[in-house]
Amino acid sequence: MKKIIAFSGSNNPDSINEKLVQSIIQRYSEYDIRFIDLKKFDAPIYSQEIQSNGIPQQIQYLYQIFEESEGFIIASPEHNGLPSAFLKNIIDWLSVVTQRFFNDKPVLLLSTSPGATGAKTHLGILAKLVPLWGGILKGTYSLGSFNENFDTSSNTISKEEELELVDNRFKAFISEGTELKSNKEVVQNYFKAFQIGDLEAVLKTFHPKCYIVSVKEEKRPTEQLHGIYRTREEAKQFLKNIVNLFDTKDFTVDTVVQAEGNVVVAKGTFSHLVKSSGKLFNSNWMQWCLVEDGMIKEYRFYEDSAALLEASNNELVEQ
Repeated sequence: MKKIIAFSGSNNPDSINEKLVQSIIQRYSEYDIRFIDLKKFDAPIYSQEIQSNGIPQQIQYLYQIFEESEGFIIASPEHNGLPSAFLKNIIDWLSVVTQRFFNDKPVLLLSTSPGATGAKTHLGILAKLVPLWGGILKGTYSLGSFNENFDTSSNTISKEEELELVDNRFKAFISEGTELKSNKEVVQNYFKAFQIGDLEAVLKTFHPKCYIVSVKEEKRPTEQLHGIYRTREEAKQFLKNIVNLFDTKDFTVDTVVQAEGNVVVAKGTFSHLVKSSGKLFNSNWMQWCLVEDGMIKEYRFYEDSAALLEASNNELVEQ
């Protein structure tokens, strides 16, 4: 991809979102990414009266830059759960030129904040609006706790796990024909990998900072299946525990439903052979997932624990 433009939706001269987008340009310097300072595009607060006198020359120039570009990287600050008034005003003016001002080109959305959520609330709003403005949403990324996770002296993200997320999102952004998967598709891909026994692919569906609850939300010994697992590294142990305990004979997904707030709920049935007893463990199951950055961030799985107890002859099952 050539002629990518990147900008921040902030008019703060010391904007942390501008620092974030500049760090992206620096990290992927082999690509033709041009920073556009929106603060230099002076435009009055939009009104129909002002519009009747014509579109400001600076907005016409900005739209010409959009026309000549092949992709957009946008770092947007959050003000009271919404995009900034400054960015909204630029969008209002561009949409007067044409509603689909992104012109069917890829868009990568970024955000950061001093808080732990990284301004992801408003990023979800923008993600829904980008297609209405003609953009092909390729990914979103939010950096939480900016002051702890960003090195201003080198202008780089300081946490390796965050850089992994950025690299995944940027790779999707520059890939031809790759659109951001829906939350439902992310979970469906998890099931597809699990059903064919591709545990490496299963692991990749989990967020590096995932939180897994297997049946009960409490600490567990390493080789105990039920309990809490934190991070993708511990997710390896989760999968290892399943393989060590069971030989899966059947795993059926009956329903996968996308709910509000990036939540996906699924249910089905399975039949596991318990290796320690040679008995079948048959159960209905229910799974609740929270999807973030195109990966499973929180995962909760529930099954018939009494049936497992019976199939295990009371072995390897916590009382």
